Amino acid sequence: MKIGILSDTHDHEDHVRRAIEVFAEYKVATVLHAGDIVSPFTAKAFAEVAPANFIAVFGNNDGERIGLKAAIEGFGGEIHADAFKGMVGGKSVYMTHVPSCLTEVVKSQMHDLVIYGHTHSADVRKMNRTLVVNPGESTSWLANRAQVAIVDLSTMECELVPLG
Repeated sequence: MKIGILSDTHDHEDHVRRAIEVFAEYKVATVLHAGDIVSPFTAKAFAEVAPANFIAVFGNNDGERIGLKAAIEGFGGEIHADAFKGMVGGKSVYMTHVPSCLTEVVKSQMHDLVIYGHTHSADVRKMNRTLVVNPGESTSWLANRAQVAIVDLSTMECELVPLG
């Protein structure tokens, strides 16, 4: 089973649409967004990932939380306040936006996959049984590289895919 991971879309509509196309090409079963969608109108675009599930966490730039929640829940997705902790494809996943407690979460070895965003820089590494993934930014505004991550949960391998 493959999943798609992205973060820090910051209302960059062209890259959001391209990310949705990439997720369709890879036939992902779930899309995980590690925060900073920003506006409800951008959140509505993620309805197009169907039939894939959509799970997100709020980021520090997500100010219109009521509207984001309504938009995402309106198409059957879910968004979590601080962190998502749950099972995806039989794997234990922890996802947050700001990596303030990342070290402790990874050291705990309680999760197969730990996802974060906020830094706009990609980070893919394995620490014992835990795969850590920050897909970097989806905008190219800070790191000059818009990309998403595709993780194959059967092998726990991650591929970074450019959006432009």
